[in-house]
Amino acid sequence: MKTYRFLLVLSLLLIPAAAAPSPIVTDRPGFLFSSLTAGRGLFQIELGLPAVTLDEARSTSLFVLARYGVTDRLELRIDSPVYNRRTGAHSTERGFGDLEVGAKWHLLDNTGARPSLALIPSVTVPVGETGFSAGKPVYQLNAMAEWTLQDGWGIGALAGYLNGLSGGSRYGQETLGVSLGRSLPSPRWSAYSEAVQVITSLSGANDSSFLGGGVKYLISDDSQLDLSFDRGLTSDSPDWLLGLGFSARF
Repeated sequence: MKTYRFLLVLSLLLIPAAAAPSPIVTDRPGFLFSSLTAGRGLFQIELGLPAVTLDEARSTSLFVLARYGVTDRLELRIDSPVYNRRTGAHSTERGFGDLEVGAKWHLLDNTGARPSLALIPSVTVPVGETGFSAGKPVYQLNAMAEWTLQDGWGIGALAGYLNGLSGGSRYGQETLGVSLGRSLPSPRWSAYSEAVQVITSLSGANDSSFLGGGVKYLISDDSQLDLSFDRGLTSDSPDWLLGLGFSARF
């Protein structure tokens, strides 16, 4: 009997322990995404309260992004500005926005010069209220690449294309962005900077450019706070994009 007990204890000790999950990785703040998915069987929610100031108008939106990991390389996503408030010189409008449904497919891991790469296709369903809806479906495809460097540094690059319909005519919009990030001396803090160019063929709209950055703080391995800003660099860009966010993984 003692021999059997000894063999049972030994076999339990030899079974590999399950690896602890890595700290949460989010798709906020900023324009760029992460190239990683939420993880198999994990649900992640990311909340953001960006305030946009453009000349005399101010727009505030509450964004909610829900992510669920189907596999370690594939996640399903639902995103929406669930509340919007736009204040002009003489009026204030409120309403909920459209619903964006999509997925993220992690294609490659970062190895040497080869980046960690993900594709993020989505379609925006026009369910928002008047004034806060595109009115027609909008199709998007984003490609996100990341490289991990030495001493906690990292580089990201985004290339995105949007196809929409306005006034009976299709238009395209390209988003190109780069980011530089670094973990700070405290392991729970990190910071990043980004530069983004948005090129559009939409009639009556002009290209936009942004330069910004932010900080992220890990409350725990499964929750994060973030604070960000972006400055519009062209006359038709929003003057400032200010963001405060909270993310949690279950």
